[in-house]
Amino acid sequence: MDFKAHSAKQDQAIESTDRITLIGTGVQWGKTVVGSIRTKIRFHFWEHKEPKRSNMLITAPTYKILSQSTLPAFFRVMDKCGRYRQKDEMFEGPKGVKIFFRTETDPDSIVGITDVRHIWGDEAGKYRLYFWENIQGRASLNDCQIDLTTSPYSLNWVYKDLIKPTLNKQRFDVNLIQAASWENPYHSLHDPELRDEKREGMDERRFNMMYGGQWGKMEGLVYDCWDDDQNYCSGFELPQGTRYVAGVDWGYYPDPFALKIRAITPDGKHYGISEYQGYRHTINDIVRIAKQKKEICGITMFYCDPSQPGYIEEFQRNQLTAMGADNDIRRGIDLHYELIKTRKYKDFRHCCPYSADEREVYHYPEQKDLGPDDDSKEIKPVDAMNHFMDCDRMLTLMTYRVEAHKYTPKSSEDKKEETQRDRLKRLYKGTSYKGQTENWS
Repeated sequence: MDFKAHSAKQDQAIESTDRITLIGTGVQWGKTVVGSIRTKIRFHFWEHKEPKRSNMLITAPTYKILSQSTLPAFFRVMDKCGRYRQKDEMFEGPKGVKIFFRTETDPDSIVGITDVRHIWGDEAGKYRLYFWENIQGRASLNDCQIDLTTSPYSLNWVYKDLIKPTLNKQRFDVNLIQAASWENPYHSLHDPELRDEKREGMDERRFNMMYGGQWGKMEGLVYDCWDDDQNYCSGFELPQGTRYVAGVDWGYYPDPFALKIRAITPDGKHYGISEYQGYRHTINDIVRIAKQKKEICGITMFYCDPSQPGYIEEFQRNQLTAMGADNDIRRGIDLHYELIKTRKYKDFRHCCPYSADEREVYHYPEQKDLGPDDDSKEIKPVDAMNHFMDCDRMLTLMTYRVEAHKYTPKSSEDKKEETQRDRLKRLYKGTSYKGQTENWS
């Protein structure tokens, strides 16, 4: 396959020798082609060096993305270089190098693959932190190169763990290549007039992320009031009289089991101090983990997802004080939103990474995804990647006591502070507020 880089940045991406190469760009810049070419280069290297002991990995968030985007680009580049064994989800070279294809749909599917010499993660911005940790585990034995290609989706682990520290010169093992879609001379938005026309028809933040390759907050975040500077704190010795409770969200596969531990101090402050996530855990596994956490933290109550009363009974039989939590989603979100906004809730820094990752993608559905009569109902967040958000919601609903505050206007000009529920209504109507207009587009 003859290939000529369309720009200096694309050539730089292909030639990168850093341990992690992160190519974060607007759509249709050509990052998937770069990922394919870099994989082919490493494939031929190991074909000549140590073929029978060399495995490689190509990953994607879903099978749909893998089959419709990643693999077609890969097969074009790898034409006549080997054979595709669909049954084994693998591409094998004539000398024995194997490339395994896996998706985050089963985040533990890569765990048993050994002697990994190169990894390419396509659309990695959609990966959960747990899958990224598994990818790093596969790379650790041979300290192999990891290539990540993605468009910006949220301020999740990709931004916080790789991009931000690289830009701040705190990481030196990442080659960060950022580019806008229009830096590809073959892209329609390379024409400034078409670019301006597209920009005018879109929300500025969405345009900058989709086409500009700029990282920003996902639209419609449930906890948009979260502030890293004010809602994180360093761990400290908690005062006498602090109560320790845990939230439990049952799961097996594809959803994980999640457990979040919260400390509530005598003055009413809430702190997320620890968490645990695991896949394919039986109730015996879960009970064992809960006992360990109780012994370490002194947990007095486990507030559990009420959907599994048998599991709750099993906790109680094993001397784990447990009860089914109130599962009122709307009320739980409203109360937890207030805790965050008033800064009465904080997570111990670096102690709750899965919660942090979920919080950046826990969002309400876009208007185009709503049914014809959904405007008349209470809008609920998208039911995905929300296991620790469910734990937080249940914990707050079961432990937080809201004092009634009566509001008496001093004058007719006084206005009540906008609540999150009011904000949702405004967002969906696209109405102006304080000189700004927000639309879910």
